[in-house]
Amino acid sequence: MSKKDEKPCVNTDTELWRKNKDYYSPSIHVTQFGDIGINVGGYVLVAPIEKWHDAGNKIFTVDLNLKKWKKKFAFWLLGWNNYEIFRNE
Repeated sequence: MSKKDEKPCVNTDTELWRKNKDYYSPSIHVTQFGDIGINVGGYVLVAPIEKWHDAGNKIFTVDLNLKKWKKKFAFWLLGWNNYEIFRNE
């Protein structure tokens, strides 16, 4: 254990929701800076509320019947709106 690890950290997050009472359960929290954190399986994604809203909007509007929808959706999430790569597929 390093010297850094010997001092406890202060949790400044405010938990809004937890699926179960155990520590490892999926949860949602707000950081001290006002960002939203979502924890699933010990992996936490933190982003401003506007980014969560934008991501949700993109997920709910994807057409799963499109050919190669996974690639197109990934490009869309990345903000790459030019789909020339798919023209010949």
